[in-house]
Amino acid sequence: MEKENFNVKVSNKIVEILDRDMEIFNQKNRNSMINKIILTYLKIKNEDDVQEKIFNDIKKIDINISEEKEKKIKEIIRKNLYGTLKIKKGNSKLINFHLNKKTFQECKSLGENLNYFDTEFFRVIFEWYSLKAKYEREQILFYEEMAIIKEAIDKKYELEFKVKDNNAKLLKITNSYPFGIFESKDENYNYFVTADNNGNIYSTRISNIMDLTLIRKVFSVNKEVQEKAKKRIKNRYYGMGNIVKCKIEFTEAGYRIYKVIFHLRPKPIEEDGKNRILIFNEPEDSLFFYFRQFGENIKILEPESLKQKLKTFYKKALESYEKN
Repeated sequence: MEKENFNVKVSNKIVEILDRDMEIFNQKNRNSMINKIILTYLKIKNEDDVQEKIFNDIKKIDINISEEKEKKIKEIIRKNLYGTLKIKKGNSKLINFHLNKKTFQECKSLGENLNYFDTEFFRVIFEWYSLKAKYEREQILFYEEMAIIKEAIDKKYELEFKVKDNNAKLLKITNSYPFGIFESKDENYNYFVTADNNGNIYSTRISNIMDLTLIRKVFSVNKEVQEKAKKRIKNRYYGMGNIVKCKIEFTEAGYRIYKVIFHLRPKPIEEDGKNRILIFNEPEDSLFFYFRQFGENIKILEPESLKQKLKTFYKKALESYEKN
């Protein structure tokens, strides 16, 4: 049965979300991704049934709801929840997939006589997933990794994992001490905060990690490192690496650009509007990823390390264009 193909008709919007998420959340292929979605749904559906939560809130107002009325109310709730994902003529596609052994066994364990293998069941799952915020969809796809990280945080266990650096080089991270998880300020991604054995603090995006392993070895760090980690979680600093003081001078156009590009925009600790100079206290990688799009419209006054990083970035871009 786990090799049987399923063809489920869904709206184009759902297909667009799945295709986009496959890329941004570093999924190997669509079939593997769909199995993760189904498996997570089966594990958390009872605690994450939005339709049921809304109905229970209604029942608090009117406890004497008949079965017939309950059915009608749930139909109305469902219509309002999933209206934007409704299949319309010329606005639908077929999703083809098969269940892997793990997902199949989970479906099967829920009851042989229940409709856990029909197309409507899977369509509901795709609708459930697609209505989630971006960071919640990341949590669904990395449900098992999130569980490992939460256990490590709770029990103060070490972690090992692999992650790509800015140059797409795969790094193996060992002696990693986890402190917490936060959603980015734009609610797009989840980051977990760790410290290494030298006391350096890192924020790593959940969907960028690979081969996560729980090392059942209790770690201990000094109070200063703990406070630095707590501050990073509280302020939701998302970049890897230590926080640096950064001073940037803007052109008039650059200052206008900064005011309108809100996505992951760092917040200054000091601002000289007259001379268009801003001072930041952020992870260096966060500053690099945001300000590399400004080109000639900014000048890094400090630190020297960020200035050199941007010079290298622009130099490589120029070399790439000159080759063509």
